[in-house]
Amino acid sequence: MRRALPFVAAFLAAACHRPPEPYGPVSAFVPVAFRSNNPGRPIWAPKVTLTNTSGAPSSVRLTRWPPDAPDAEERVFDLAPGETCSVPPRIPHGTVSSLFFESRAPFRVSAEIVDRRHLTPSLVVPILSSEDLARPGDRLRVGPLVDTASERSHFCFTFPGVERDAVPFRVRLRLLSPGSETLVHESTFVLTGLPLVIDDPWKRFHVASGTPFDVEVTFLGSARSRPVARGLWVYGITATKATGASRFLETRVTRGSAR
Repeated sequence: MRRALPFVAAFLAAACHRPPEPYGPVSAFVPVAFRSNNPGRPIWAPKVTLTNTSGAPSSVRLTRWPPDAPDAEERVFDLAPGETCSVPPRIPHGTVSSLFFESRAPFRVSAEIVDRRHLTPSLVVPILSSEDLARPGDRLRVGPLVDTASERSHFCFTFPGVERDAVPFRVRLRLLSPGSETLVHESTFVLTGLPLVIDDPWKRFHVASGTPFDVEVTFLGSARSRPVARGLWVYGITATKATGASRFLETRVTRGSAR
């Protein structure tokens, strides 16, 4: 509990003010930044770089959510033409965070989760734009998620920190047999104000262990009836039990009208 206190304080402090105004039309969303140091497991840490690809000096604003301290939630990077810099993680240990970059000029972000012992292959993180994220009424589908003797999957709801005025979000979840519409589970619930990892969906949703399924999420909007600034994302990861090597599963978005 003592270790959690700084993180809780950071979250409460950040939640007390409204999200910042948009910093520019060019954006990049890193859906997961994670670091941990659990005994017997890879020592995971994020590795993120930012490059100014424009021909002039530019500024890029980063929003971390959640950060490891209130003063680390936002940072502006001032970059010379073509300059590349490393982005300090500044995220809580054992907690999944997201990173959101905005600028008036073009830039490039690369991100991966690396094992600091170099014993497990790194996991390259997909970089999304604001336009990729699901808006209210859209459906996301990711899968198949599996739990076998050799592999295990999990999934996560994530969103940029600029959504902190609109969260919590309402979602409808359906677990479907892979590649079909055969229903395995259905429920509607409210997400928290933080990225939410579903580490064991079989236990969480009372599905028989080992049952493969796709996850379909319909984004219903803000539970507070607030405007959604950018959107919601759901990603899935499958890990090989013997080696710890992981891969992202494909997430597909079906656009729909607001509900």
